Formats: sequence, structure tokens, C-alpha cells
Amino acid sequence: MKLAWQLAMSPSAKQLGFLTLLIGSSGSLLAQSKSQQEVLELYRAASESFADQHWDQAIERFGQVAQLRPASPLAIEAGFFELLATHRKIQFGPFQGLSPSGTLDNSVETTGAQFAQACSDWHCLASSWLHSDQITKTASYSEKLNGRIDSVLKIETELAFASKRYQQALSLLNQSIQQATSEPLEGELVRLECFVQLQRWPDAANSIQSLQLRAQEDLAQSPPPDWIERFLLRKAEVAMVLAKWKDAESDVWKIRTHFPECKVSAQVDYVLARCWIHEAKFEDARQLLASILESRRGTHAELQAKAWWTLAESYLMQRNYHEAYACYEQVVKIATDSKWTELAQRQMAMCRQASGSSIADRSDANNASPVRSTQKQMPKQSR
Repeated sequence: MKLAWQLAMSPSAKQLGFLTLLIGSSGSLLAQSKSQQEVLELYRAASESFADQHWDQAIERFGQVAQLRPASPLAIEAGFFELLATHRKIQFGPFQGLSPSGTLDNSVETTGAQFAQACSDWHCLASSWLHSDQITKTASYSEKLNGRIDSVLKIETELAFASKRYQQALSLLNQSIQQATSEPLEGELVRLECFVQLQRWPDAANSIQSLQLRAQEDLAQSPPPDWIERFLLRKAEVAMVLAKWKDAESDVWKIRTHFPECKVSAQVDYVLARCWIHEAKFEDARQLLASILESRRGTHAELQAKAWWTLAESYLMQRNYHEAYACYEQVVKIATDSKWTELAQRQMAMCRQASGSSIADRSDANNASPVRSTQKQMPKQSR
């Protein structure tokens, strides 16, 4: 999630005058004094460190300001920029905490958890101050603080999403004060991804519908923006899970047409293979699945498990129990999710029991309800 860089600019003389007013707005604080001027100079130095991307120095100085003027608007401002400096350090500093894929690097997981708590603490402090009836507040600063809270909510959402706390990410998205006007596309894409990860398919379908008009307009561009590729994949996956096979296949071909160097080609091929199996195009589907297994050998265990499962499914639908059994064995070897292992073992037992019977003719393969139901027996994470 992107935060406006202009928030990091060093305070101008006018802004420092505004901060002086903020310091004096609380009756519990000292009146104008040399000490107060020193605090303002420290705030200026902290802001300059921030602008120069000296994150550690900015974090330290903003922290000192917050300690010198606790529970004041100046402390809230300093705390806000301290959070931003920490966020920049995690993103772009030596830690490289948040990867391009949006996940939290294991090496800084503890740092991320501490930072998330710091964001939550600041959020509570700022909200309490804003809604306190005992503090005289200017309308202009109240509006500014609402914007600050919204920015921290975005960081909290990013951290929750990166840590795979999808329900919390959704809750934070719903709290966003300016969600209707502030980066609606980015927020809606995060919302869609959370629904998909939580397997809330009707909600995911509604989210897709809200993005559909924007997606159609952007798809007409040459080349289309990058977000369309991922959106179409999720749209195809949701259609597949909801058994809208024609829609899923249509979206897959849009990806292949508009993104010849597709960054998610293996996932796209997987969805297409599932569609082809539904159409009884077994050999075509198996060729696609074999290419996925070859290209992803040793990596992406979940996608490999789903590919082996789908291969087993294709053989089971043709009552080729020996081949199906061998594919389910691979699922058991690869899958780290106990649901996959448990269900694959159940299917293997069924194959052992049925292997003594004759293999049905292909034309009859889809007519047996126990066989047709295997596509619905996949673990809940059926993408």
C-alpha cells in the first residue's frame, strides 16, 4: 500500500508555527519557553532525517519528541512519522521485510509483529484524543488527524495481509475513514484476495462484480495494466469453484491473449486443465498438468498437490483406478495440509477396492455419481 510521500516533507516555518499552536492547545502543557523551542527544533531535525531517508535517526528523534510532549497533538504527530519511518525501514531498508509478493519475510516476522502492535497503539491513542470531549481541538487538525489515522489503518491492513491474517485485514479495510475515495482499486483488490484466501466465494464474486467495469475499461488499453492479469486469474478461479466453467475458461483465454508473458502461467494452466476435465478433454488436460509439474518441480508444493489431485481426478472419471491411485500417492507425498492427505488416502482406499472391477467405457465415465462427485470432494481450498 502506498502512502503519500509529501507527508514526509520537512516542516516549513508556517507548519512549525502550527505545531507551536498545537503544543499550546493542551492546558496541561507548559507555556511558551526555551524548552518548547528545543522540542520544535528536535521535531524539525527529525523531519529532515526522514526526508533524507535516514530512518534510524528519524525514528529516534521522533520518539524523543513524543516522550517530551506526551499526550499532545505534537506527540501524536511525532508518533505518526515515527511509524512511517519504521515502515520505510522495513520496506526499503536492509531488512527488506515486505516482499514484492506481499508476504512477510520470516527473518523479520517478530519485527513486523512489534510494528503492527505499535501501529495499533498509536491508532488507539490518536482516536482517543480525537474523540475526547475534554480537549479543545481545532477543526483543521481534527481533519488532518483523520487522514493520519486512515494512513495508519492502511499500514495495519498491509501488515495483516502480509502476515496472512485475512479476516483482520478485512476488518481494517472496513474501518478506513476515507475508503470511498482513497485508493479504491487497491483496497478492493486486497478485499478480493482476502475473500479468496478465506474461501468466501459469494463475497469474492460480489467483489469481482464491483471491479468488473473498471477491468473492462483497463483491458482495452495496450498493454493492459498489470493488475488485470491477477484479477482475471482470481475471477477465473472463483468462476471455477462456483462451477461456472465457461466463464472460467473465457477468463483464462483473456489472460493468454492479453498477457503473452504471463507471470502466473502455471496457475492459469491449472484452471484451464480443470475446465477441460469438466468437458472430458482428458488428454489435453493431462498435458497441461504435466507441464505444470515439470515447471514447478521442487517448488510451490500446494500447486503441485492440486495438479496431482486433478490428474488423479481425470483418471478416476475414466475409472482408471491404477493411475488414479498412483497420482493420489503423489498428493500424500507432497501435501503439507492434513486435509489433502486424509482425503487422498480415502480416495486411494476407494481405488484399491474398485481396482478389481473392469474399467468403464469413456462415454460412461461421467455418468456414475460416485465418480462425478470426486470433483466436489477436494479439500476446501479447491483452487
